[in-house]
Amino acid sequence: MSTGQAEQAPASIDDLAQFLVDTPEADASDPTEEEEGQPSDEPQQDNSDEATDPDPAEDDAPEEDEESEEAKKQTSLKFKVPVKGDDGADTTIEVDEKELVAGYQRHSDYTRKTQELATKEREVTQAVATKLQEGQNYYMQQAQMAHAAVRQFAGLKSPEEMALLAQTDPAAWVQEQQRERFVASTLQQIEQGVQRETAQQEATRRQKEAEAYEATWEELKKDGLDKPALKKIFDTMQDKYKVPATRLANVYDPILVRIMRDAAAYQELKDKKASVVKKVQEAPKLPAQRQSVPKQEQRNKSLNAKFASGKAKLKDLAAYLENN
Repeated sequence: MSTGQAEQAPASIDDLAQFLVDTPEADASDPTEEEEGQPSDEPQQDNSDEATDPDPAEDDAPEEDEESEEAKKQTSLKFKVPVKGDDGADTTIEVDEKELVAGYQRHSDYTRKTQELATKEREVTQAVATKLQEGQNYYMQQAQMAHAAVRQFAGLKSPEEMALLAQTDPAAWVQEQQRERFVASTLQQIEQGVQRETAQQEATRRQKEAEAYEATWEELKKDGLDKPALKKIFDTMQDKYKVPATRLANVYDPILVRIMRDAAAYQELKDKKASVVKKVQEAPKLPAQRQSVPKQEQRNKSLNAKFASGKAKLKDLAAYLENN
């Protein structure tokens, strides 16, 4: 074996370099016993745990399932809710928390949309009523102008002129009589139209007053006001502020009624204050309270009296010295 190795050994430095290039395994010599005993600087990866340990996610899965079950139990609380059945009778159903919240949200959304719709309806109704009122006023003005124009430009003859025309020109009298009938019919139609519009405006006004009256009472009932209380407020307004009854009869704004209620309550307090002050002034005076004499002062007076009478004893002197 040594002979073969000697034959293959490089003869020069260049041959040695070429030999090392051609055989790189020569650099990676086997470690010695000392090197095997020394710990390596690079951490060695131990794959045994990876092979034996199960997936952590799989270990946590049962716990997550238990938590989800607990969450489901917590969120599946049942509530008893009274409702109207299909036949109109009262019945009670059970709903969970999600259904209860969803029902409340639907009810809140429905209430909001209903209020918005009612507001829009009132606005549209008010706009239509305003336009109708403007049209009625315009028609009344035009009708009155037409009535005045017809009477002015018709040139109707007086009864004396018609009698003279009948004697002098019977044919012209007949024509004039027919013209008068036509003019009278036209004026009558205009007057009837004016009367109809007047009646319609009056009916509309009364309807608006009735609606405002009902709306005002709905608001005042929230404040606990009834008709006797309102009459008392109006009486105070007439008595204290000299507001005429005709003006109070046209009050349909609940805000104004609340202002008048507060003013009436203020006047009532002022009246009560005057009567209370008068009663206090007329009430009999209470006797002055007697001030109690301190006990020490009472003892001193008693001891002084004994000393003045000459009946004081040694213990009285000791008590006097102790108190003073």
